[in-house]
Amino acid sequence: MIWFLSPLPCWFQVWRGSLPKDFVYPKSPERILLCGWRRDMEDMIMVLDASLAHGSELWMFNDVLEKEREKKLTDGGLDINRLENITLVNREGNAVIRRHLESLPLESFDSILILADESVEDSAIQADSRSLATLLLIRDIQARRLPYVAMVSQAHGGSFSKGSWIGEMKQASDKTVIISEILDPRTKNLLAMSKISDYVLSNELVSMALAMVSEDRQINDVLEELFAEQGNEMHIRQADLYLRESEKLSFYEIMLRARQRREIVIGYRLANAERAVINPPAKSERRSWSLKDVFVVITEKE
Repeated sequence: MIWFLSPLPCWFQVWRGSLPKDFVYPKSPERILLCGWRRDMEDMIMVLDASLAHGSELWMFNDVLEKEREKKLTDGGLDINRLENITLVNREGNAVIRRHLESLPLESFDSILILADESVEDSAIQADSRSLATLLLIRDIQARRLPYVAMVSQAHGGSFSKGSWIGEMKQASDKTVIISEILDPRTKNLLAMSKISDYVLSNELVSMALAMVSEDRQINDVLEELFAEQGNEMHIRQADLYLRESEKLSFYEIMLRARQRREIVIGYRLANAERAVINPPAKSERRSWSLKDVFVVITEKE
């Protein structure tokens, strides 16, 4: 038993308890597709090589010639021969031409990253338009290749059934995760409404980081630790690593259990919720958790 003197009231008791099972989080090889080319492509490859399981494949699909790619990566400091966990697969083509995309095994990828291509990086609107066009083409190709399950699904209070294009694309999104890099904050509303892709608003992330550092320069050390190739990073963990079905625990008690794994829990997302709750206000309130819930944690790189 551990007593919290502040900010908890002096009478509040927090029980750490025991973890439900040993921490075993095996990794499986993945197949990832990068659509587009960024100036920092070599940094992305090194981070993926450090994070993915051995035997993973990283497909790079863009209109940069293969010989030029190798030179750009080498000039950026990447030694392809020293990659340990991933194998690079190069494919040339235009990501907004359907015929080029259809040459790829789009239904076989675990995740797809649509990058804001450097060829149009000077125009946020043009870059986002290109990303959205690529996203819709990929989802449509996937939907046509995957067998459709005859069912009615709910989305934003409405419904879609077999034969509707949004229903087919939504089913494709359940098969493969697609992350679209967007530059204009107004574009995120379109992606949020469609629910066929997640997104990264890269310009906004940079702006927020600069604003935080301008307020307190010490925060730069924290950001560097979280975003560097090595060090700690954020993960999404399944609830069954910390609790048992319907077990009543406070957020403080889950934090203590996570400490046994050298992890820091900063938030959670309930199974029936769309958004995560970061730094929840009622940390001392006990509640029943589901094994389908997930927790957001900061932990050392695996």
